[in-house]
Amino acid sequence: MMRGDPVSYLLALAGVAIVAAITAAWLPVLGVASSALLFLLPLLLVAARGGVGPALVAAAGGALAYNFFLLPPRYTFRIHGVDNLVSVLVLFSVAIVTSRLAAALKARQADAAGRAEANAEAAQFAGLLGQGKAASSLDGALDWLGRTYGEARIIPFGALLQAESSLSTLDLSALAWAMHNGDVTGHGSSIMPAAEWTFLPLSPRRQSGTDLLAVARPMSGATRSELELAQLQALARLLGQARDRIALEEERRERERLEDRDAFRRTLLAALAHDFRTPLTVVTGELTKLAPGDEGAAHALVEARRLDRMMDDLIGAARIESGALTPQMEAVDLVDIVADARTALGDGTERLRMTQDVSATLPLVEADPVLLRHIVVNLVDNGVRHARSKVEVSARERNGSVDLTVQDDGPGIPDQDRTRIFERFARVDGSDRSGGSGLGLAIAKGFADVMGMTIKAEENGEGGALFRLTMPVRKMKGP
Repeated sequence: MMRGDPVSYLLALAGVAIVAAITAAWLPVLGVASSALLFLLPLLLVAARGGVGPALVAAAGGALAYNFFLLPPRYTFRIHGVDNLVSVLVLFSVAIVTSRLAAALKARQADAAGRAEANAEAAQFAGLLGQGKAASSLDGALDWLGRTYGEARIIPFGALLQAESSLSTLDLSALAWAMHNGDVTGHGSSIMPAAEWTFLPLSPRRQSGTDLLAVARPMSGATRSELELAQLQALARLLGQARDRIALEEERRERERLEDRDAFRRTLLAALAHDFRTPLTVVTGELTKLAPGDEGAAHALVEARRLDRMMDDLIGAARIESGALTPQMEAVDLVDIVADARTALGDGTERLRMTQDVSATLPLVEADPVLLRHIVVNLVDNGVRHARSKVEVSARERNGSVDLTVQDDGPGIPDQDRTRIFERFARVDGSDRSGGSGLGLAIAKGFADVMGMTIKAEENGEGGALFRLTMPVRKMKGP
């Protein structure tokens, strides 16, 4: 730039005058050549301080003073040779080059200072976001933005209606654009710059669906500069990152609370089931003695056995959820398992016609006998509780595995619920699975998964529900 401040021009003229006075008085001692070099001093001084304009004034003044006071005949303006023209050109060249170098250095210095200031400001802002509780840190950061740049607020995505009362039509248009395009919009930007608010996405990527930081025009009324806008973008991203961290931290704490609650629930259920087992065993034993001659005792025995199975389910659920279930796989005779399951159900099956088609010639299966017994008990009990008149248990060998099916003649299970029925506490309205604790089938599915078996509900061609348990055949070792 040619212009400089008035002080620089005065320094240029004063410097030339001082050098002219010194060289004129000491010319016999210094000589013409050395005296000419001294005129570079004021030129360099003002070029570094004031820019091109004052430097050119210093160059012109130095050339005139050099010609007038030093070149013979002294105190006249005459050009006696090419060397006089060269000295003038040198002065002007030095003025231009020096001033431009000085301007470039000043620009770099100013840019470095600006970046340092911006980084310090960002560090201060990040410190505010990291102080105290999450909500108070966000409020403190927004207050700081308001004091530094203008009123600031966070506008959630889609909150146009909430913002309508406090924003003009133009500002609402800028807000809508920023929300749906992910651009910096409004005051100071290239999109709707006439707006009174600047809207900056909290996400670093240009995408729709992000919350926004809204900053009002400065109280001074000045237009926000590009550098200020870039700094606000950086602060908006810090704010977005802080909100993301807060959301993740809240999610982690909530997950820990749920895990602690689930762990407590599992421990409580297992403890209750274990503590009830001993007195329940005593009660069942006494009722078994009384049942043959007492109808009330017989009914109580059925309910006691059902309660005992519920205790087994609670313990099984706790073992599955805790991951402490390790099956002891061995060769198991399916005939014995089915017979044991029917015995465990006791008199609860007397009101129904129960048929069993499990051949003694079936191969042995690979299973944990305790877990397999529990699965079969739950499947048969489920059929008994919901059948109208009969329950059928059958087993067939197929493709290197054995399929055990349990079917009843109840209302059945709708197609869309045949997977959900194995979830814990699942209820299927309008089907035969609306009663019970909701744990039996879930426990059966969990035990089957642990042993590498499959269990599923299928369509029963005769009506009612059909459950199929597929078990691997035990591979017998050779001699």
